[in-house]
Amino acid sequence: MSPERRANGRVARRVDVRFWRRGAAQSSAGFTTNVSTTGLFLGTSLSLVPGERLRLEVGDRDNGFAVEGVVVRVHRVAMALRQVMQPGAGVRFLLPDELVAELVPGVREAAAAAGGAAPVTVAPPETGPGGPDARSAADAPAAGVVPAPVAAGEGDGVVVVEFPDRAAFLSAYHRDLAVGSLFVSTGLAAAVGEAVTVEIHPPAPCASVHRFAARVVQRFEPDAAVGGGRNVLAGIGVRFDDPAALRESLAGVLAELRR
Repeated sequence: MSPERRANGRVARRVDVRFWRRGAAQSSAGFTTNVSTTGLFLGTSLSLVPGERLRLEVGDRDNGFAVEGVVVRVHRVAMALRQVMQPGAGVRFLLPDELVAELVPGVREAAAAAGGAAPVTVAPPETGPGGPDARSAADAPAAGVVPAPVAAGEGDGVVVVEFPDRAAFLSAYHRDLAVGSLFVSTGLAAAVGEAVTVEIHPPAPCASVHRFAARVVQRFEPDAAVGGGRNVLAGIGVRFDDPAALRESLAGVLAELRR
């Protein structure tokens, strides 16, 4: 590796990390082996996939922080060699620019237009090997940041979720909905264990609205759980009561959006 790439300030440091995969009700435990200002190596025996989104809490007692990241490299080690080599994944920290662009599509283009600069395009993460949730080329989101689902409204236990475009819906479906869960960026004051109704509004040309019973299994508060500061994105993770019925109900939407 060139000295320029090493000059990122990578430092060998072991710190405990709690991390959440999209759709997971519980966190997983890992640790860092090295850290830089742009990312870290996460020591874990879990089979992570390049391009996978993670929410991490780095648990240093005095200087811990919470951050969003994406897996960019996976280091797999045979069981017989794990006494001398550490399996895990290289994780790149997502920048505030990327996170805000997911939350408010078009915000970077608007800022660039106001300042006279060209908008910055964030390349999509490298796709991982095929698996049960692998997408076909027709399902792959368009280049650039894929907006995360955001609650358009809530009330009386109903969370209204709108998807701005085809790429956002397909990304959320294959990552979360297909396995019966969803993370929604929302300020809804729903406690873990509380029953809610999720109202899904697919993007055009689909005009149908789908309502599903779900239960809150995870909540991310605006305040970071480790150390000071705030999480850029807060919201709730829900698990649907009947994933099979959800997949059946959304089959027509998938067929329409794959055309």
